Amino acid sequence: MMKLSQRVLHSRLTRICFIDYDREMALVAEGTDPETGDREIWGVSRLTKLHGIDAAEFGLLISDKAQGQGLGGELLSRIVQVGRDEGLEVIEADILAQNRAMQHVAEKVGFTIERSAADMVKARLTL
Repeated sequence: MMKLSQRVLHSRLTRICFIDYDREMALVAEGTDPETGDREIWGVSRLTKLHGIDAAEFGLLISDKAQGQGLGGELLSRIVQVGRDEGLEVIEADILAQNRAMQHVAEKVGFTIERSAADMVKARLTL
């Protein structure tokens, strides 16, 4: 596990955005901090194809200051469209059971949520 402050570091998010476009795609939302004028990464969505099948996993990370403003839904919707364009059949993700906000975002985009373990749920969208 990694602290949120470490997960959303600009340097870390920039590094994980250098990707193999045959296997994965990442979309990055950035903006300007109104207090400092510095550019910041506000969110990242990632789609990673699973080996040998027409399916992929998604990941989504939204900074604290950008949460609750629709950015997560927008990034997830766009990464789902990438999956459609790539001809995928299924997109899924494992989400912590207590992360109700992430489950809600996934449901709004059309994913079904099913309990997969005591502390995890599976979000699944058939394209």
